Amino acid sequence: MLKTYRALHKLKQQDLADLLGYDQSYVSLLERGKRTIRDMAELRRLAIVLALPEDELGLLPPAEPVVTVASVPDTGWSPLTAVDDQRRWRMTRRELNRHRADLTQAAARLYPDVSRAGNSPVLTRESWMWPKPVDFADVELSWLTQTLPPEVSGREKESEGVRPLAASGAKFDRYTQAIRMIDRPSLFVNRPSFRLLDVAQADGRPKLSFGYTTYFDMADVCEGVAHELASAWLKTGSDPAWISDPTWAELPFRGLVGDPFDLAHRPLLPSIDTLTIRLGPEGASFPLHHRSASNVALAGGTYHVMPAGVFQPSSVMPWDQSNDFDLWRNVLREYAEEFLGDPEADGSSGEPIDYDGTEPFRTLNQARREGKVRPFCFGIGLDPLTLAGEILSVVVIDADVYDSVFSGMVSRNSEGAVVAGRAGGSGTGIEFTEPNIRRLLDNEPLASAAAACLDLAWQHRGLILG
Repeated sequence: MLKTYRALHKLKQQDLADLLGYDQSYVSLLERGKRTIRDMAELRRLAIVLALPEDELGLLPPAEPVVTVASVPDTGWSPLTAVDDQRRWRMTRRELNRHRADLTQAAARLYPDVSRAGNSPVLTRESWMWPKPVDFADVELSWLTQTLPPEVSGREKESEGVRPLAASGAKFDRYTQAIRMIDRPSLFVNRPSFRLLDVAQADGRPKLSFGYTTYFDMADVCEGVAHELASAWLKTGSDPAWISDPTWAELPFRGLVGDPFDLAHRPLLPSIDTLTIRLGPEGASFPLHHRSASNVALAGGTYHVMPAGVFQPSSVMPWDQSNDFDLWRNVLREYAEEFLGDPEADGSSGEPIDYDGTEPFRTLNQARREGKVRPFCFGIGLDPLTLAGEILSVVVIDADVYDSVFSGMVSRNSEGAVVAGRAGGSGTGIEFTEPNIRRLLDNEPLASAAAACLDLAWQHRGLILG
């Protein structure tokens, strides 16, 4: 494991020895199997220093069964090759999650001529962003019944560099298959989802057209190109200069994707990213979400707006797929899950979700009709690292409604920890002030969509806050 770590990070044995506080000769003995560390406290220290999960150092059972020689044909190929390749792949994913903010900036620099959403790294087009925030009710959604499959699926030769070896000696067929087998987060379920196919305007109103895709179809491409970029950076020895001036030389899969706005070329499943602002007499505030890299497959290790979730129906049932084809209803389900810790609404009752009779949906819908809850959409963008779609939005909720509906707001949920205010503060959120917005944008590891939502909300604060 130490030798693999050293190769991945382009370290000499002396470099690793200095990092761990060992003699170089002791590191050499460890790498050759001549010495073994059995002290649990020391192994845990190494896990912390190297930023590795404990199962990498044998403290916990491996995530998947160990490959056996008997399972591999006698071709001269060793199963240890697959073990090493998978370990290297997992380490690359660790570094991807640890350095998402820096790698996002690097990815954005690969598209110097593309517009940005506000003062954020999010890629966009002028026609994909509205001149001013638009109420959710004024965004038209249409359904395309006849669609062609995407041309890029993530199974192409150009993606082989991000798909590790399986026990058979062949590459995993899909990036998501490797995640499931080698590095599965706690939340990783394939679901039918809404594929964005066109962004246009009809009678002066935004019009978004959709067909079907799945979560894994999106992740095969989006997380694959992110992994590829992290791998290219690590091959330079994690050179900070490469972050400032990345090249396309080691990015064949991203090159295959090509124009990131070509919606027929690849599956684009957008997330709905919503900054939630509590508005009261004392001012405005908002929560953030620190997404755990061990819990989520995308945007792990970053601060995100709340709620944020992919645009998908609650189940495979036909009535849910029609009942849930609505931006606001998607956000409502995410409020229940992320703010209140409710189980995911999965349509398991055999009936469509009753959004006007089930809490907290009923109260939020009633407050929206009364003008106490105001949802706005800024437009559509793409995360530069993953090229994933982002529907950028903000919801302003009057304090009395916010405090009533979210009185039982959780401090942690299935995706990570909730950041609801500073120590000694009211706990209602981070104050919506220019110094706080600037500090978050300049100094914190924000998901790119979160940065866009915060910046755009501040720019349009006069309209959205009334």
